[in-house]
Amino acid sequence: MPSMLEDLAGALGGDSVGQLAKLFGADSDSIGKGVAAALPMLLGGLAQNTRSDEGAGALFNALGNDHDGSILDSLGSVFGDSPWATQQANRHGQSILGHIFGNNTPRVEQQVQQTSGLSGAVVRQLLPLLAPVVLGYIGKKMRGEGAEAPQLAQTLEQERAEVKQNDGILGSVLDMLDGDNDGSGGGLADMAGDLLKGAAGKAILGRLLG
Repeated sequence: MPSMLEDLAGALGGDSVGQLAKLFGADSDSIGKGVAAALPMLLGGLAQNTRSDEGAGALFNALGNDHDGSILDSLGSVFGDSPWATQQANRHGQSILGHIFGNNTPRVEQQVQQTSGLSGAVVRQLLPLLAPVVLGYIGKKMRGEGAEAPQLAQTLEQERAEVKQNDGILGSVLDMLDGDNDGSGGGLADMAGDLLKGAAGKAILGRLLG
């Protein structure tokens, strides 16, 4: 059974990667690497936020009110066919990123940029488009399972723990998002080129690029 990250990458693979590449005037391989680097950090950041009851409740309510998964059925519009849909997703995505990463947002952008070779300007546009898709995926999954806030937090933390156990490279990146991290980055910039060479990174990238 694929992990949440692999399942989500599969939903974003193929045509969606090509549409994003066209939208940003970039090549598909670089966009795929950018998405593959961003997804674990988005899910990892959400897991970190839901460690408190307040955070888990806030995310659960947001999923119930605004992220029912319908965005997964309209990725073509969000990723370029409809300027209005793209603009709306970007606006919501900026807010989501602020809630997930806070002051860590520039470091996340830098990590995705170094891993993918995309420009900083493209990364700053890519992440807000991915954020509501990730929440839509989680919202749809939780609704299908009838999960409540505690189960949501448990599911996200389990996914985060499995990534860290199976892929030390991506696990180190997830540690960057911990609230008790000292903010030094732990030399992450030096290994950015290897970010997707671990087991989880390869699996995510494979789902995205085929």
